[in-house]
Amino acid sequence: MATVGNKTESERARPPSPPPARSRTTSVQLELLPRARSESAPFESRSRTNSENPGRSGGEGELHHRLLGPSLQKSGQDGVDQVAVSDIIYQASAGSKYFEHQKQKEKELTKKVEAILKQAEKVSKQDLAAAKVLVDALVNKLESTRILDQTIVHIDCDAFYASVEELDFPELKEKPFAVGNGVLCTCNYEARKFGVRSAMAEFVARKICPQLIVLPLNFPKYIAKSNAIKAILSEYDPNICAMTLDEAYLNITEYCQRVGKDRELVVQEIRDRVYRETQLTVSAGIGPNSRVAKIASNMNKPNGQFVIANDRESVMEFMRTLEVRKVTGVGYVLERQLNAVGVIKCGDIYEKAPLLHELFSDINLSFLLDCYLGLGSTVIKPIEQYERKSISCETTFRDLSSPSEIKQKLWQVATDLEKDCKRLNIAGRKLGLKMKKHTYEALSRQRPVAKPINSAEDLYKYGVQMLEKEMPITIRLIGLRLTELVDLSVEGPMKTFLKGSRRSTQVLADTSGGSGGAEETDAAAEDIEEDLGFMIHSQGDSGPNYRSWSKAHTAANLPSAPTESSAGSSSRKRSSSSQPDFSSEAPTDPTSPLTPPPPVPDPTPTDDRIKDEGGPAAEQVACPVCGNLVSGEPSALNQHVDWCLSRGAILEAVQETYTKRLKTG
Repeated sequence: MATVGNKTESERARPPSPPPARSRTTSVQLELLPRARSESAPFESRSRTNSENPGRSGGEGELHHRLLGPSLQKSGQDGVDQVAVSDIIYQASAGSKYFEHQKQKEKELTKKVEAILKQAEKVSKQDLAAAKVLVDALVNKLESTRILDQTIVHIDCDAFYASVEELDFPELKEKPFAVGNGVLCTCNYEARKFGVRSAMAEFVARKICPQLIVLPLNFPKYIAKSNAIKAILSEYDPNICAMTLDEAYLNITEYCQRVGKDRELVVQEIRDRVYRETQLTVSAGIGPNSRVAKIASNMNKPNGQFVIANDRESVMEFMRTLEVRKVTGVGYVLERQLNAVGVIKCGDIYEKAPLLHELFSDINLSFLLDCYLGLGSTVIKPIEQYERKSISCETTFRDLSSPSEIKQKLWQVATDLEKDCKRLNIAGRKLGLKMKKHTYEALSRQRPVAKPINSAEDLYKYGVQMLEKEMPITIRLIGLRLTELVDLSVEGPMKTFLKGSRRSTQVLADTSGGSGGAEETDAAAEDIEEDLGFMIHSQGDSGPNYRSWSKAHTAANLPSAPTESSAGSSSRKRSSSSQPDFSSEAPTDPTSPLTPPPPVPDPTPTDDRIKDEGGPAAEQVACPVCGNLVSGEPSALNQHVDWCLSRGAILEAVQETYTKRLKTG
């Protein structure tokens, strides 16, 4: 059942010219809108691409489909001749490094698909029978987790960047235009009628639509509008999860119960308010969990809403006819593999589940069965409250081979990543370097560091060590990624041990101090840390010291998908008052404000693993309990770890320290 306000079918087919605020009581309820089951599904489009072009080999047809890009699912393309669009992209790209790279990747994927088919031929009936028993047990286990008493809403802004630009340039509303720089981040619905879409190269988009107008990005403007929308959503759920600038999840169950309103009317009210206060339209998906709500929000775009009833039958029916590619998390590669074994729609998953059990990993099988059952998370909370596994930043540019220019780009990424780390109050104990060659081949390297880092100087120092091992090299992308993250906002391990409580593993732990004995213990902890040499001095305004080692995990239960803002170059123009001199020939002036401080002895080995041999770099490692740098000599390290794990020893140290102070008066 779908809700589309009081728009007619022809109105829904037009680009989202903002309508006046609509009455909440005139919503039209339909059993199933025709556009909710578009005939331009990716698998069918690819089949037409091959069948309508007899001269193409099967592999070439697949390459045509690959070149269509990841944004084929974007709304506003139902009437587009994707065969013609794929031909234009193919011809425009042929011979380029990108084309050759995609061609090679397609060959590799074809080999994988062929290997899967050969493996499938070897699966016996007995194997399938045994696998079916296991699959049914897993389905029953997953089914037991189903929750149907929550109302989850996914709000998605319509062509967000383009819509914001239309407010300043209303003359563009009836013209095809896009926003981006080299690569399109989004485009309006007029441009989508031609087959233009996000993540498309600008020169290709102009061949598809010669009259296309391209505007530069203006993030301050987009952020301001995004904040205004989030402020409205927060009134309906203070724990909204804003995934990007243009999309968010909220749970309106409690709000609907409190005000006694139907959920569809509440969502219509939200959308009306957003338009009234921002002049922007949003689409919404309503369902019992985040997965189906995410998919539903794309069903009646632009400026519509789609609701899935909170009962098992409605959810299962909704997923049954849904192409697997429309599910967040299913990309082109997995789609190809599933299509090869006969899984086209989510309803095919259970029928093929015994074979999938033999061909795919347990994780993939569980994910696919979740899709078949329409299961997803009902826990919605601010994105800041989800612990991260990693944090990264990267930038794309024209081909560079000069070491000094590449290092300049690395410094830019390091400074951007530092700002993100400081904003989130986190650091990392493992650093990764990502590069993309001029041939579009991706390279990644990583190494541990002796202590958690988040400063631009440290990020650059360790990153350039990995970079120099790969030189000479010509690249078009470089990025840094921190993993094994440390939350700097929670208390240090010494205080936690002294309180006799387990260290917090929550990303936003309550660090408010108690009263009385707790405050005295805090003071004791600070004194004993000082006496025993455990104080790690904070650096600048980075907040609490590097003394919290909570494990991080990602918000895996919430679906995430490529957004309009993720398509283009991730380079952010930020000025820095301490940029180093990247010239390998010119000496560095330690007093210059444009250079980093003089290098200090590096306590961390430059190799990708911790060295055990002698030398200052090998003698200090991070204690796995308290996180402090200690001797790497095995017996000394073991003794230190034993001491850290002995709370009694710590308490004795506190008592001994205070006894001495009392005696000395």
